Amino acid sequence: MRPLNVPILLLILVVGAGFGAQLLETLSTRGYTLPIAGWLTTLVLLILAGVLLIYGIPLRRYMLESEERRTHPSLAPRRHQIDLPTAFRTVMLARACAYTGAVVGGIFTGQALFLLVTGTGDLLGATLPTGTAAVAGLALGVLGVVVERWGQLPPDDGEGSGEEAGASR
Repeated sequence: MRPLNVPILLLILVVGAGFGAQLLETLSTRGYTLPIAGWLTTLVLLILAGVLLIYGIPLRRYMLESEERRTHPSLAPRRHQIDLPTAFRTVMLARACAYTGAVVGGIFTGQALFLLVTGTGDLLGATLPTGTAAVAGLALGVLGVVVERWGQLPPDDGEGSGEEAGASR
């Protein structure tokens, strides 16, 4: 599995910001009330980031111990254990959080910038909750990329794997 493509995530973020700003622009010119992110949105995004971190830390510990054992072999029992399905689910959760953070963070960033530039809405009721939701979305995206990198397998030792040997024939 290839690692996340960070430039694609940044593109999603920028497109989401444009979409969020354009959405509020369109709704405000047509006279509708603007949908504003509440504090609950920020709380949900931070809880999701916390869950990802709770699952990611054991993966990180296991991978660090594996790297240490690769450089300094030992017969001592492992201090950290993680099974393959849990590690795979953690990496998939991290990838999903990275994409979710890029989309949600982009949309709320665009909305917060629109509210700041136009002066629409009050500071405590509209701009601050939307800005904090944007920051929480961006933090979720960054944490998703970091945890996904924690679960990345090291490169092979130079011995050809079955896929590479079959592809070169």
